[in-house]
Amino acid sequence: MKIQTIVSGKNNLVRKVYFKNKKYIYKKYIKNNTNGIKYSRYNSETSFIKFLRKKNIKNLPSIIKTNPKTQENLFNFIEGKKIEKITKKDILQCINFIKKINKNIFDNRVTKYKKATEACLSIDSHIETAQRRIKMLSITRGKNGIYKKAAFFVKKTLQKKLVEIKKIVFKTYSKKDAAKKLEKKKLILSPSDFGFHNVIKKNSKLFFFDFEYAGMDDPVKLISDFICQPDHKLSKKQSLFFYKNILKIFSDRHEINRRFNAVIHIHRIKWCCVILSEILNKKYFERRKFAGSNINMAKCFAKAKKYYNQYLKKVNLKCF
Repeated sequence: MKIQTIVSGKNNLVRKVYFKNKKYIYKKYIKNNTNGIKYSRYNSETSFIKFLRKKNIKNLPSIIKTNPKTQENLFNFIEGKKIEKITKKDILQCINFIKKINKNIFDNRVTKYKKATEACLSIDSHIETAQRRIKMLSITRGKNGIYKKAAFFVKKTLQKKLVEIKKIVFKTYSKKDAAKKLEKKKLILSPSDFGFHNVIKKNSKLFFFDFEYAGMDDPVKLISDFICQPDHKLSKKQSLFFYKNILKIFSDRHEINRRFNAVIHIHRIKWCCVILSEILNKKYFERRKFAGSNINMAKCFAKAKKYYNQYLKKVNLKCF
Protein backbone atom coordinates (compact mmCIF):
# COMPACT_ATOMS: atom_id res chain seq x y z
CA MET A 1 0.00 0.00 0.00
CA LYS A 2 1.23 3.49 -0.92
CA ILE A 3 -0.06 6.77 0.58
CA GLN A 4 0.33 10.20 -1.02
CA THR A 5 -0.57 13.62 0.44
CA ILE A 6 -3.22 15.64 -1.39
CA VAL A 7 -2.14 19.29 -1.42
CA SER A 8 -5.66 20.69 -1.85
CA GLY A 9 -6.86 19.35 1.52
CA LYS A 10 -6.88 22.54 3.62
CA ASN A 11 -9.24 21.65 6.46
CA ASN A 12 -8.95 17.88 6.81
CA LEU A 13 -6.37 15.17 6.43
CA VAL A 14 -6.72 14.04 2.80
CA ARG A 15 -4.58 11.29 1.25
CA LYS A 16 -4.43 9.41 -2.02
CA VAL A 17 -4.16 5.67 -1.27
CA TYR A 18 -2.87 3.02 -3.69
CA PHE A 19 -4.00 -0.50 -2.78
CA LYS A 20 -4.07 -3.64 -4.99
CA ASN A 21 -3.65 -1.63 -8.21
CA LYS A 22 -6.52 0.68 -7.31
CA LYS A 23 -6.60 4.31 -6.15
CA TYR A 24 -8.74 5.73 -3.35
CA ILE A 25 -9.13 8.99 -1.48
CA TYR A 26 -8.87 8.77 2.29
CA LYS A 27 -10.28 11.63 4.36
CA LYS A 28 -10.11 12.16 8.11
CA TYR A 29 -12.30 15.04 9.25
CA ILE A 30 -11.12 17.55 11.82
CA LYS A 31 -13.36 17.98 14.87
CA ASN A 32 -13.93 21.61 15.76
CA ASN A 33 -16.30 24.56 15.47
CA THR A 34 -16.37 27.01 12.59
CA ASN A 35 -17.03 30.64 13.48
CA GLY A 36 -18.68 29.58 16.72
CA ILE A 37 -21.05 27.16 14.95
CA LYS A 38 -20.99 23.52 16.08
CA TYR A 39 -21.33 20.93 13.34
CA SER A 40 -19.78 17.71 12.06
CA ARG A 41 -17.96 17.91 8.73
CA TYR A 42 -18.09 14.14 8.57
CA ASN A 43 -21.86 13.94 9.10
CA SER A 44 -22.59 16.75 6.64
CA GLU A 45 -20.58 15.28 3.79
CA THR A 46 -21.46 11.64 4.39
CA SER A 47 -25.22 12.22 4.64
CA PHE A 48 -25.23 14.56 1.63
CA ILE A 49 -23.41 12.07 -0.63
CA LYS A 50 -25.73 9.25 0.46
CA PHE A 51 -28.75 11.49 -0.19
CA LEU A 52 -27.58 12.37 -3.71
CA ARG A 53 -26.76 8.75 -4.50
CA LYS A 54 -30.35 7.84 -3.65
CA LYS A 55 -31.42 10.49 -6.16
CA ASN A 56 -29.26 8.68 -8.76
CA ILE A 57 -26.82 11.59 -9.07
CA LYS A 58 -23.52 10.00 -10.02
CA ASN A 59 -21.06 12.78 -10.83
CA LEU A 60 -19.67 12.84 -7.29
CA PRO A 61 -17.47 10.51 -5.17
CA SER A 62 -18.74 7.16 -3.86
CA ILE A 63 -18.13 6.21 -0.25
CA ILE A 64 -16.32 2.85 -0.21
CA LYS A 65 -15.84 2.61 3.55
CA THR A 66 -16.92 4.86 6.40
CA ASN A 67 -16.26 5.03 10.14
CA PRO A 68 -18.48 7.45 12.11
CA LYS A 69 -16.59 6.84 15.36
CA THR A 70 -13.24 7.99 13.97
CA GLN A 71 -14.80 10.43 11.46
CA GLU A 72 -13.14 8.84 8.41
CA ASN A 73 -14.23 8.11 4.85
CA LEU A 74 -12.66 6.19 1.99
CA PHE A 75 -13.80 7.34 -1.46
CA ASN A 76 -13.26 6.02 -4.96
CA PHE A 77 -10.64 7.99 -6.87
CA ILE A 78 -11.98 10.06 -9.78
CA GLU A 79 -9.47 10.30 -12.61
CA GLY A 80 -9.56 13.81 -13.99
CA LYS A 81 -8.01 17.26 -13.87
CA LYS A 82 -8.71 20.52 -12.08
CA ILE A 83 -10.29 23.11 -14.37
CA GLU A 84 -7.88 25.74 -15.65
CA LYS A 85 -9.97 27.45 -18.32
CA ILE A 86 -13.69 27.79 -17.49
CA THR A 87 -16.11 27.36 -20.40
CA LYS A 88 -19.83 28.05 -20.79
CA LYS A 89 -20.43 24.29 -20.87
CA ASP A 90 -18.69 23.98 -17.50
CA ILE A 91 -20.91 26.69 -16.02
CA LEU A 92 -24.06 25.05 -17.41
CA GLN A 93 -23.02 21.70 -15.89
CA CYS A 94 -22.73 23.41 -12.49
CA ILE A 95 -26.21 24.86 -12.87
CA ASN A 96 -27.60 21.49 -13.94
CA PHE A 97 -26.04 19.86 -10.85
CA ILE A 98 -27.91 22.29 -8.58
CA LYS A 99 -31.09 21.72 -10.57
CA LYS A 100 -30.82 17.90 -10.19
CA ILE A 101 -30.13 18.14 -6.46
CA ASN A 102 -33.29 20.19 -5.97
CA LYS A 103 -35.64 18.48 -8.42
CA ASN A 104 -37.87 16.72 -5.89
CA ILE A 105 -37.53 19.52 -3.38
CA PHE A 106 -38.87 22.01 -5.91
CA ASP A 107 -41.79 19.66 -6.65
CA ASN A 108 -42.70 19.14 -2.99
CA ARG A 109 -41.66 22.60 -1.78
CA VAL A 110 -40.99 21.03 1.63
CA THR A 111 -37.94 19.19 2.99
CA LYS A 112 -36.76 18.06 6.39
CA TYR A 113 -33.09 18.23 5.39
CA LYS A 114 -30.93 20.09 7.92
CA LYS A 115 -29.74 23.67 7.46
CA ALA A 116 -26.39 24.33 5.80
CA THR A 117 -23.48 25.41 7.98
CA GLU A 118 -23.70 29.21 8.28
CA ALA A 119 -27.03 29.14 6.44
CA CYS A 120 -28.38 32.58 5.53
CA LEU A 121 -32.11 32.61 6.24
CA SER A 122 -32.58 36.40 6.24
CA ILE A 123 -30.85 39.55 5.02
CA ASP A 124 -29.58 40.04 8.57
CA SER A 125 -27.98 36.59 8.58
CA HIS A 126 -26.11 37.41 5.35
CA ILE A 127 -24.68 40.46 7.13
CA GLU A 128 -23.90 38.40 10.23
CA THR A 129 -21.71 35.99 8.22
CA ALA A 130 -19.33 38.85 7.45
CA GLN A 131 -19.60 40.41 10.91
CA ARG A 132 -18.85 37.07 12.57
CA ARG A 133 -15.75 36.52 10.45
CA ILE A 134 -14.44 40.01 11.11
CA LYS A 135 -14.91 39.39 14.83
CA MET A 136 -13.10 36.05 14.61
CA LEU A 137 -10.13 37.74 12.97
CA SER A 138 -9.67 39.89 16.07
CA ILE A 139 -8.28 36.75 17.77
CA THR A 140 -4.88 37.11 16.15
CA ARG A 141 -1.85 34.83 16.24
CA GLY A 142 0.64 37.67 16.75
CA LYS A 143 1.10 41.42 17.11
CA ASN A 144 4.05 42.07 14.82
CA GLY A 145 4.92 42.00 11.13
CA ILE A 146 2.34 40.48 8.79
CA TYR A 147 -0.12 39.82 11.63
CA LYS A 148 -0.20 43.48 12.59
CA LYS A 149 -0.64 44.62 8.98
CA ALA A 150 -3.43 42.14 8.32
CA ALA A 151 -5.23 42.99 11.58
CA PHE A 152 -5.00 46.70 10.75
CA PHE A 153 -6.43 45.99 7.28
CA VAL A 154 -9.41 44.16 8.83
CA LYS A 155 -10.13 46.93 11.34
CA LYS A 156 -9.51 50.01 9.21
CA THR A 157 -10.60 48.75 5.80
CA LEU A 158 -12.95 45.75 5.94
CA GLN A 159 -14.86 46.83 9.03
CA LYS A 160 -15.44 50.33 7.62
CA LYS A 161 -16.46 48.91 4.24
CA LEU A 162 -18.99 46.63 5.94
CA VAL A 163 -20.58 49.67 7.64
CA GLU A 164 -20.76 51.40 4.25
CA ILE A 165 -22.34 48.39 2.55
CA LYS A 166 -24.89 47.91 5.34
CA LYS A 167 -26.12 51.44 4.68
CA ILE A 168 -26.64 50.45 1.02
CA VAL A 169 -28.50 47.29 2.08
CA PHE A 170 -30.87 49.25 4.33
CA LYS A 171 -31.75 51.54 1.43
CA THR A 172 -33.29 48.46 -0.19
CA TYR A 173 -34.64 46.68 2.90
CA SER A 174 -36.19 48.08 6.06
CA LYS A 175 -34.77 46.70 9.31
CA LYS A 176 -38.01 44.77 9.81
CA ASP A 177 -37.79 43.16 6.36
CA ALA A 178 -34.07 42.45 6.80
CA ALA A 179 -34.80 40.47 9.97
CA LYS A 180 -37.59 38.43 8.36
CA LYS A 181 -36.66 34.79 7.72
CA LEU A 182 -37.21 33.17 4.34
CA GLU A 183 -40.02 30.64 4.06
CA LYS A 184 -38.87 27.01 3.74
CA LYS A 185 -40.21 26.87 0.18
CA LYS A 186 -37.81 29.65 -0.79
CA LEU A 187 -34.73 27.65 0.31
CA ILE A 188 -32.69 25.20 -1.73
CA LEU A 189 -30.59 22.17 -0.86
CA SER A 190 -27.10 23.57 -1.32
CA PRO A 191 -23.72 21.80 -1.53
CA SER A 192 -22.27 25.02 0.01
CA ASP A 193 -18.73 26.17 -0.77
CA PHE A 194 -19.82 25.51 -4.36
CA GLY A 195 -17.42 26.48 -7.11
CA PHE A 196 -14.77 25.32 -9.55
CA HIS A 197 -12.27 24.85 -6.70
CA ASN A 198 -14.29 21.73 -5.77
CA VAL A 199 -14.63 20.26 -9.25
CA ILE A 200 -12.75 17.62 -11.25
CA LYS A 201 -13.15 17.37 -15.04
CA LYS A 202 -13.09 13.96 -16.70
CA ASN A 203 -13.74 13.58 -20.43
CA SER A 204 -15.62 16.93 -20.54
CA LYS A 205 -17.83 15.87 -17.61
CA LEU A 206 -17.66 17.63 -14.25
CA PHE A 207 -17.51 15.72 -10.97
CA PHE A 208 -18.30 17.57 -7.74
CA PHE A 209 -16.85 17.00 -4.28
CA ASP A 210 -16.38 18.56 -0.82
CA PHE A 211 -19.82 18.79 0.80
CA GLU A 212 -18.82 19.46 4.40
CA TYR A 213 -21.17 22.44 4.81
CA ALA A 214 -24.15 21.14 2.78
CA GLY A 215 -27.78 21.75 3.74
CA MET A 216 -30.80 23.98 3.22
CA ASP A 217 -29.92 27.59 2.45
CA ASP A 218 -30.83 30.76 0.60
CA PRO A 219 -30.09 30.28 -3.13
CA VAL A 220 -28.61 33.80 -3.05
CA LYS A 221 -25.79 32.57 -0.80
CA LEU A 222 -24.89 29.79 -3.22
CA ILE A 223 -25.03 32.18 -6.19
CA SER A 224 -22.92 34.77 -4.36
CA ASP A 225 -20.29 32.25 -3.29
CA PHE A 226 -20.02 30.80 -6.79
CA ILE A 227 -19.42 34.27 -8.23
CA CYS A 228 -17.21 35.55 -5.38
CA GLN A 229 -14.91 32.53 -4.84
CA PRO A 230 -11.35 33.91 -5.12
CA ASP A 231 -9.40 30.83 -6.25
CA HIS A 232 -11.24 30.20 -9.52
CA LYS A 233 -12.40 33.66 -10.51
CA LEU A 234 -15.12 34.13 -13.08
CA SER A 235 -14.88 37.04 -15.48
CA LYS A 236 -17.71 39.56 -15.35
CA LYS A 237 -19.08 38.03 -18.56
CA GLN A 238 -18.96 34.52 -17.08
CA SER A 239 -20.55 35.70 -13.82
CA LEU A 240 -23.41 37.30 -15.74
CA PHE A 241 -23.87 34.14 -17.85
CA PHE A 242 -24.02 32.00 -14.70
CA TYR A 243 -26.38 34.42 -12.97
CA LYS A 244 -28.86 34.72 -15.85
CA ASN A 245 -28.98 30.96 -16.38
CA ILE A 246 -29.25 29.86 -12.75
CA LEU A 247 -32.13 32.32 -12.25
CA LYS A 248 -34.11 30.23 -14.76
CA ILE A 249 -34.34 27.48 -12.14
CA PHE A 250 -36.40 29.67 -9.83
CA SER A 251 -39.92 31.08 -10.04
CA ASP A 252 -39.28 33.98 -7.62
CA ARG A 253 -36.53 35.53 -9.82
CA HIS A 254 -37.39 39.13 -9.07
CA GLU A 255 -37.12 38.55 -5.32
CA ILE A 256 -33.84 36.62 -5.68
CA ASN A 257 -32.41 39.37 -7.90
CA ARG A 258 -33.31 42.04 -5.33
CA ARG A 259 -31.78 40.03 -2.49
CA PHE A 260 -28.65 39.20 -4.49
CA ASN A 261 -27.89 42.82 -5.36
CA ALA A 262 -28.35 43.76 -1.70
CA VAL A 263 -25.93 41.18 -0.25
CA ILE A 264 -23.37 40.32 -2.97
CA HIS A 265 -20.80 42.77 -1.56
CA ILE A 266 -21.37 41.38 1.94
CA HIS A 267 -20.12 38.05 0.61
CA ARG A 268 -17.16 39.77 -1.05
CA ILE A 269 -16.15 40.96 2.43
CA LYS A 270 -16.72 37.45 3.79
CA TRP A 271 -14.38 35.98 1.18
CA CYS A 272 -11.78 38.62 1.93
CA CYS A 273 -11.96 37.46 5.55
CA VAL A 274 -11.68 33.80 4.48
CA ILE A 275 -8.38 34.61 2.74
CA LEU A 276 -7.08 36.47 5.79
CA SER A 277 -8.22 33.71 8.17
CA GLU A 278 -5.18 31.69 7.16
CA ILE A 279 -3.01 34.42 8.70
CA LEU A 280 -5.04 35.79 11.59
CA ASN A 281 -7.30 33.06 12.92
CA LYS A 282 -5.59 30.53 15.18
CA LYS A 283 -8.19 27.80 14.60
CA TYR A 284 -7.90 28.15 10.81
CA PHE A 285 -4.11 28.00 11.10
CA GLU A 286 -4.33 24.83 13.20
CA ARG A 287 -6.69 23.24 10.66
CA ARG A 288 -4.25 23.94 7.83
CA LYS A 289 -1.46 22.46 9.95
CA PHE A 290 -3.58 19.36 10.66
CA ALA A 291 -4.19 18.97 6.92
CA GLY A 292 -0.49 19.39 6.15
CA SER A 293 -1.06 22.56 4.12
CA ASN A 294 1.74 25.14 3.95
CA ILE A 295 0.82 28.82 4.26
CA ASN A 296 2.69 31.71 2.67
CA MET A 297 1.43 34.55 4.86
CA ALA A 298 2.78 37.39 2.70
CA LYS A 299 1.04 35.95 -0.37
CA CYS A 300 -2.21 35.52 1.60
CA PHE A 301 -2.19 39.16 2.65
CA ALA A 302 -1.35 40.35 -0.88
CA LYS A 303 -4.17 38.17 -2.25
CA ALA A 304 -6.70 39.68 0.20
CA LYS A 305 -5.70 43.25 -0.68
CA LYS A 306 -5.86 42.51 -4.41
CA TYR A 307 -9.31 40.96 -3.99
CA TYR A 308 -10.50 43.99 -2.03
CA ASN A 309 -9.15 46.48 -4.59
CA GLN A 310 -10.76 44.58 -7.47
CA TYR A 311 -14.22 44.09 -6.00
CA LEU A 312 -14.79 46.21 -2.90
CA LYS A 313 -12.95 49.51 -3.23
CA LYS A 314 -15.92 50.93 -5.14
CA VAL A 315 -19.32 49.32 -4.71
CA ASN A 316 -22.59 49.99 -6.48
CA LEU A 317 -26.12 49.15 -5.43
CA LYS A 318 -26.64 47.00 -8.53
CA CYS A 319 -24.13 44.26 -9.37
CA PHE A 320 -25.57 43.29 -12.78
